[in-house]
Amino acid sequence: MRTFFRFRRKLLSFLTVCALLAALFPFPVFFHTAGADWGASGFEVSENEPVWDETSYVSDHINIRISSQWYGHSDVYVCDIHIASTDCFRRAFGGDRWKTSSERIGTIAERNGAVLAITGDSGASLSSGMIVGNGEVLRDTVSPRRDLCVIYLNGVMRTFNSSEYDMAALQREFANDAGIWQVFLFGPALLDAEGHALKKFNSNVYPANPRSVIGYYGPGHYCFVQVDGRGVDSALEKGRRSTGLNLSELAAFMESLGCQAAYNLDGGQSSALWFNGRVISTPYNGGRRIGDIVCITDRPASDLAFLIR
Repeated sequence: MRTFFRFRRKLLSFLTVCALLAALFPFPVFFHTAGADWGASGFEVSENEPVWDETSYVSDHINIRISSQWYGHSDVYVCDIHIASTDCFRRAFGGDRWKTSSERIGTIAERNGAVLAITGDSGASLSSGMIVGNGEVLRDTVSPRRDLCVIYLNGVMRTFNSSEYDMAALQREFANDAGIWQVFLFGPALLDAEGHALKKFNSNVYPANPRSVIGYYGPGHYCFVQVDGRGVDSALEKGRRSTGLNLSELAAFMESLGCQAAYNLDGGQSSALWFNGRVISTPYNGGRRIGDIVCITDRPASDLAFLIR
């Protein structure tokens, strides 16, 4: 009997703590441990309306928090992203079809119901290399000069050095329905297998530039990073100009965020970050029309068919 009362006291204490946490955190709280089964438990599917402001968006399917800082002579924007389903992590194209036309990032984003969007890999402008968009193979050729970034349906993201990956094996993996959701081509990869900044890069875009990056923490937990540059006026530090980051600086920054993997997308004048109706970065020369974007949508098109578990 004494054991029962001790258990009851502990249970009441636990329930009291839970009630206090619920009062302090009115929005969904997401606990992330790499490899854990957080996707199914971190989101509750309901009809709750999303809650957002200038730097965040929280719903039953996605949780986005945006921060900005002055780093290495540049404005840098970091979007911390949790998603319940990989179907929320999508590519979208100018004219709604790959290799068709170029449009402003906001035009593509709004037409596709995006909440958050960043510049894509401009794969249509590259002469060769494997590209997959939302589970569809758009091109299936070999590019020996470019690193790849692969996102699987289970939420895992991997980068492959151009000199190391077996293209035939990757093609067989897709043919055998291994669950490949996206393949990006621009590159390069920025971190090694242990999440440390690379020292050498398979790229000819090393110098300081505006940048667009995908970072990966674990299944369903990513970040978009956008860097302003080429002398645009800083929006964060009055009187300063953003020069951009070179690849070594960019890799060091992605390591500092704690990412397990990171991959560089198209940058320069194409680089832009769009959130909830407007471009929030400062693109060089006003930015340009682009052929594709990477975006986060709220309610998955396939009704959580790819729930991350």
